[in-house]
Amino acid sequence: MGLFGNRRRETIHVPFVDWATGKVFAETQMPLDRLPESFEARTTLHLGNDDWDVVEARPMTAAEFGRTGELVLILNKVRIEQLDPSEILFSLSTITGEGLPPIAEGTSKLRADVIEIHEDDWRQVEWLPASALDAIESELVSVRTIHEHERRDSGIAKCHMRELPRLLRKKAIPLNKLQSALGERAKWLDGFAYGGVAGMVANSFAVRLFSSIELFGVAPDGIIESVCFANTRANHAAEPDLGSLAAFAKDHDLLLVDWCPAVAIGPEDYKAYFNRS
Repeated sequence: MGLFGNRRRETIHVPFVDWATGKVFAETQMPLDRLPESFEARTTLHLGNDDWDVVEARPMTAAEFGRTGELVLILNKVRIEQLDPSEILFSLSTITGEGLPPIAEGTSKLRADVIEIHEDDWRQVEWLPASALDAIESELVSVRTIHEHERRDSGIAKCHMRELPRLLRKKAIPLNKLQSALGERAKWLDGFAYGGVAGMVANSFAVRLFSSIELFGVAPDGIIESVCFANTRANHAAEPDLGSLAAFAKDHDLLLVDWCPAVAIGPEDYKAYFNRS
């Protein structure tokens, strides 16, 4: 009985649920080999004359629905509207012009402990060498100009694309120095990933501090190329994490740059920055 119960089903019963109503609007029997190995990445289905985004798949992987023969897909209908390009507004004042770090081949974030970011959040809050202050300030001036002249009631008319490379790589800081500096209370994760994209970023690291502050980045061969911050709002237990971060920044002559509000923060101002409401 157990052996037959675990066999792979070649045909899968698939009910389609409308996310807006919570009701099944169609169902079908689909060959297993026509379904993806997982719904980890953002997936769009074409049904009839309409496109539908997969909001949730139950279960997520072919290994699981291949055993049960059942896959529930919760879908949201894609609505395409024609917009006047002059009316399109941005939600961010700036993004990096550097390409995103690639996904490591053959990896999955399913069942992994990761920090997941939107692609536009790559290098939005980061440590950079204080020796590059002139180049940093030049970019900050451009972002401030966006705030002064391009802000609208419901968004921003222009988005500044920064051209700074990963300047931190020149300092050749070993990742294990950061690990040592953050102490035993830090929880090191499996890495970081992009929302709606399958897999984990190659050579990535991520850490969640006891204070709720989160850091992530890439460190090929154990040498840091970039350190970014995901969560920058500390909880009530901010110390000693703020002291550890400030000490590391001071030891390696680093500025914390928060690009969208266009501010650069020295270690002496970490308490005010991370404890802001």
